[in-house]
Amino acid sequence: MKFYVLIFSIFLVLLIDAQAQNHKYELWKIPSFFRGFNVLPSATHQLKDYRDLKATGANLAQLGIDGLYFVDPPYEVNVDAITATDKMVGFCDSAGIYYILTVRSGPGRRDVYQEKEGGAPKSTIWKNKDEQKKYAQMLRDIVRRFGKDTLFVGIGLMVEPNPLFDQLNINAKALKTSLEKESIDFKAINQLFIEEVRKADANIPIIVQNFQYSCPEFFAITDTFTDEYIVYEFHSYRPIGYASNDKPNTVTYPGKFISINDLKQIDFDKNVLKTNVFKFIDSVQKETDKPFFLGEFGIMYEQGGGTLFLNDMYEICMEEGWHFALWVFRGGGNGGFDFESKSPIYWETVLNMFKYSGIDDDYESDEDCIKIYPNPADDYLYLKSSEKYFPERIEIYSMLGNKLKSMIFENQENRKIFVGDLPVGLYFVKKGMQSVKLFLIH
Repeated sequence: MKFYVLIFSIFLVLLIDAQAQNHKYELWKIPSFFRGFNVLPSATHQLKDYRDLKATGANLAQLGIDGLYFVDPPYEVNVDAITATDKMVGFCDSAGIYYILTVRSGPGRRDVYQEKEGGAPKSTIWKNKDEQKKYAQMLRDIVRRFGKDTLFVGIGLMVEPNPLFDQLNINAKALKTSLEKESIDFKAINQLFIEEVRKADANIPIIVQNFQYSCPEFFAITDTFTDEYIVYEFHSYRPIGYASNDKPNTVTYPGKFISINDLKQIDFDKNVLKTNVFKFIDSVQKETDKPFFLGEFGIMYEQGGGTLFLNDMYEICMEEGWHFALWVFRGGGNGGFDFESKSPIYWETVLNMFKYSGIDDDYESDEDCIKIYPNPADDYLYLKSSEKYFPERIEIYSMLGNKLKSMIFENQENRKIFVGDLPVGLYFVKKGMQSVKLFLIH
């Protein structure tokens, strides 16, 4: 039996000019479709780890890769990084899981973790035009290398851009003033990156993070872009002093912690997370009508109320329609952010984030209302609707608009279609002239 891991999702679309559709981006438009983990390069990771990741029910691996060119001049090709990236991508392909390539380093840009924890020299890309162009070319080359892979669903331009590395604990207004004073035009940098990626692939979803560790509060001054296939990513280890606290069982949620917006301690609970920490995310989401991705979140060690905190974060994602990836799968170091090593209730809480409802029994008074399950399908696809509106004919189309199957239902008893002979992929079930449902086979 093939393992079900992808989200149950039914939505109406018109099957018009199917070849022109950007099917990878269509997945991003499904609220909270992508749910998974961050994965870092590791010599110990094997195919089994990626299959185990998929077995959790997750359908996404955000691969944090080193740049294919070195940081320092003459920016030579980083063969080890290419080998590691090819290995990670190969594991995703073999396990059958969607992946994002999110770039952690490249010409002029050091890994943010190395800057912060390792004491590495600070990145120089922010004002160096030559490094910006070289980094953009690297992004183009990455997309050319992997763009035809149907499981490659996004290129993340840069992990946690931090042009003002030593000025984190300031509010958004002060950060904007400092960026202008330093003549750092981060929007122009990202625009250059976007334009170079588009030379390689007109349709690949481009995932843009906000500056200063992609903290949610700084979306108050975020840049937006006109590219049609943009996804905005943010990270959240809020509240400060709780999610990233390096001393287990010393703090409790709900509780009083520092607010970056207010620069003082406030009482944090789910409602405050929504109305204080994430209010600017909500504002930009409404303004742009683009998909949003909570690309990193979690809790370093067990703390009081830890599972409640994780569940609150999950519920907010579902309420807002955000895609999400937990930090991190089998790579937390010393047990940090490793949910499998925590008390079993923590791992159970995480696993519950990847469970999808199969089918509900409520029907709208709409003759196009038809339920298709399971989604994803394995061997058979089952249909359910009210007796009044049950279709006589169902047709299955590929994403390119090719009709693959046509079934005529002579009675109400035979309500299943064999799809086990179709390859893994995304398909449409069509009823009538315009009523279409999206489903997946895995």
